[in-house]
Amino acid sequence: MKRDGKNEGTNKSVRKINIDDLPKKNARGTSGKGKDAPSGDTKIFQDLPLNDGEDFEFQPDFDSMDFFEEDLGTDAVEVPDVRRVRRRAAEDIEETQPEEKRKIKKLRLSEEELQERKEVRKKRRSQNREILTVTYVFAAMFVLMIGYFVYFNAFTSKHVINSAYNVRVNSFADTIIRGDILSSDGTVLAETLTDENGNESRYYPLGSIFSHAIGTSEINQSGVELSQNFYMLQSNSNPIINALQDIRGEKNQGDQVITTLNAALQQVAYSALGNNDGAVIALEPATGKVLAMVSKPDYDPNTLTTDYENIVADEDNEALLNKTTLGLFVPGSIFKTLTSLAFIRSGEDYNAYSYICEGQINLGGQEYITCFNQTIHGSENFIDSFANSCNASFGNIGLELPSNQLKDACESLFFNADLPTDIPTTKSIFSLASDASDWEIAATSIGQGHTQVTPLHMAMIAAAIANGGNLMEPYMVDSIETAGGGRRVEKYLPESYGQVLSTQEAELLGQLMEAVVDYGTATPLAGYGYSVAGKTGTAEVEGRGDNSWFIGYAPVEQPQIAICVLVENDEGYYESALPVANAILQEYLGQ
Repeated sequence: MKRDGKNEGTNKSVRKINIDDLPKKNARGTSGKGKDAPSGDTKIFQDLPLNDGEDFEFQPDFDSMDFFEEDLGTDAVEVPDVRRVRRRAAEDIEETQPEEKRKIKKLRLSEEELQERKEVRKKRRSQNREILTVTYVFAAMFVLMIGYFVYFNAFTSKHVINSAYNVRVNSFADTIIRGDILSSDGTVLAETLTDENGNESRYYPLGSIFSHAIGTSEINQSGVELSQNFYMLQSNSNPIINALQDIRGEKNQGDQVITTLNAALQQVAYSALGNNDGAVIALEPATGKVLAMVSKPDYDPNTLTTDYENIVADEDNEALLNKTTLGLFVPGSIFKTLTSLAFIRSGEDYNAYSYICEGQINLGGQEYITCFNQTIHGSENFIDSFANSCNASFGNIGLELPSNQLKDACESLFFNADLPTDIPTTKSIFSLASDASDWEIAATSIGQGHTQVTPLHMAMIAAAIANGGNLMEPYMVDSIETAGGGRRVEKYLPESYGQVLSTQEAELLGQLMEAVVDYGTATPLAGYGYSVAGKTGTAEVEGRGDNSWFIGYAPVEQPQIAICVLVENDEGYYESALPVANAILQEYLGQ
C-alpha cells in the first residue's frame, strides 16, 4: 500500500511513492533496520516508516525520471542510480508482464515501423506459401511415382517384358531351354530338341496345321511363340535343382504353355478348308476361349528359316498373314446381322415389316441392287428377308434407317475400333459418308460398299449373340506350368467385356439366324442332332471372284461353339463355306 506523511515518533519526511508501473514487491520496515527488507537497489526503502504489518507496492512511473516529490531529509539513504533501477524494473516487467510490455511497445511504434513490419510479415507469408506449394508438389509427385511403380509391377510389367520389341528377353535362352507349347488336350504343338552336341532347334510336330496360331520363334516370331516368349524362357521348377544345374553349367528346362486350342478340332478345320485360301476361327461363347484358328495359305514352321526369303520375295504370297485376325475382307451378307441390329434399334415395328421382292431394287436410273442369281422372293416379312438373304429387302431397310443408325450400330460392336482382346488384330472398317447416294447406302446395308471385317471380329459377334449379348474377350492361353506339368505357375481366367447387346436384341438376332438354318440359305446344316443358328454370305471382290462366308453357333439351346468360316475366290458362292462349318460342328459336338 502507499504511505505519505510523517512517521509517528519521528520527524522524518517521506517521499510520496508512485507504484503504478512496478510489480508487487513486499518489504517489512522498522524505525531502525528492517531485517526482512529487500536488498540491492531497493534498500532505499528499508527506512521507510511503516507500521507493523504494513507493506507497500513499488511501482515506479516510467514516464518520469522523478521518483520522489520531496527531499528525503537528513536521515534518508542515498538515492540509487536511476538507470539501474529502471533496468531492473524493466527486467521484472519482462518476466511478469511480457504481454503488457509488448502492447506498450506496439503503441509506441511509429507508423512507418508498423508498415515495415507488416510488409515483412506479408513477405514471409508469401515465401511460406511458395515453400508449401513446392513441398506439396514434390509430395504429390512422389506419391504418384510410387503409385505408378506399384501399378506397373502389378499390371504392366509382364506386357512390357514380353513385348515383341524387348529383344533382351531372348538372352534368357543362354541359361534356359525354351519351354513346350501344348494344346488343351495335351498334344505337343512346339518343343525344343537338343542334339548330342548340345545344339538346340525348335520343332513343330504338326507342322503347318498350327503355323499361324502357334507361330515361330526363330524367325518372323509370331503367334503364341511371341505372346508367351517370356514365360517359356523362365523356369519355375525346383529352385534347388535349378541352382545345381546353374553350378554345373547346365541349362534349366523352361516352363510350358497350355493353350485353349483343341488339336483335333484344329486338324478337322484345316482339312475341311482343303486347298482353298481362307480362314476359320472357332470360339467358346461362354468363356472366349479360341478353340481353333486356321489361315491359308500357310507355311511349314519347321523350314521357315530356309523358306523365308522366297516367301517375302513374292508380293502376292500371303503365307505369313494370319487372315483370321489380320486379314480384312468384304463381309457380304453376313453383314446383314448388323443391318438387322440397326433396324431393331431404330424403333420401327420390325414385326410389321413387309416387302415384295422382285429380284432387284431400283435405286434410280440404271442403278440396281439385285438378289443372288436374281431370285424373286416375293412377299417377305423381316425374318423371311433375313432367312432368304434378300438383297432387295435389306437394301430397302437400309434406305429406311435414320441417318447414322447403321454407323452407330456398327461402332457399338467395335467397327473402326480395337477389339477387346490381347490377340493382335486389325480394326474392321465401316465407312459410309453422310451424303452417300442411295446406291451406296443400299450396297453398304447388304455388306458390300467399303465395309471390311476380320473373321475373328465376325466370330465374336456370333459368340455375343449366342451368349445373350455378353461378349467374352477371346484368348488363346489357358495356363503356364512348370516343365512336365508339375506345378501351375499362372492360370488365365475368362474376362467379360460386358453387355454389347441387350438380352432382347440377342434373342431376336438369334431367331433370325435360326430361320436361316431352318428354311433359309443354310439348310444343309440342319438335321444333325443339334440345332444351329447362323448366317451365310457371298461377297463380291473386284478382280478376285467371290468369297463365301458363314457365321453361327450351336447348339442353339446351350451354345458351346461359335464359328466364322471364310472361303476365298470360290465358285460355289456361299455354299462353299457350309461344308467347312458342318465338319467343324460335327467334330466338336460329337456327332
